[in-house]
Amino acid sequence: MEHCELIPGRGIRRDDIDIFFGMPRTKLRQALRNEKPGGDSMWDDEDEYTDAEGGDWLRLRFLDDKLCDIEVLGGSLIHEGIELLATDIHTLRNDLGRGGMALEKTEWLSEGHDCVDLQIVVASREDSGEVGAEIAWVITSSDFRVE
Repeated sequence: MEHCELIPGRGIRRDDIDIFFGMPRTKLRQALRNEKPGGDSMWDDEDEYTDAEGGDWLRLRFLDDKLCDIEVLGGSLIHEGIELLATDIHTLRNDLGRGGMALEKTEWLSEGHDCVDLQIVVASREDSGEVGAEIAWVITSSDFRVE
């Protein structure tokens, strides 16, 4: 299982690899060269990666060859001891609440919940049209804005 740390407003870190907004696509591809590339992305501005078991792990989106969106699809994503991905929406809501943060219906995407303090959008399986309260994905973006 992939383990990453969220760095709000900057991106994520996996071990000694920084995956930060604004980084060039070629540099990220080189840093992640030992990762298994995922299936063909339907968009030419995306790179997808799978974990060791072949499950979806990470989707990176680029604008003008610079990283702008990070979508974590599998593994573990932690911020200051709070698990953001390998959990369910109820536990996440409670854990964030204890840290003085909240999940609100998203204003930024069409589905999910915003955590403005962490600059992320989180969606449960139910939010994404499936069954279950488990978190399906977490997205952070250089363009995260909530009015």
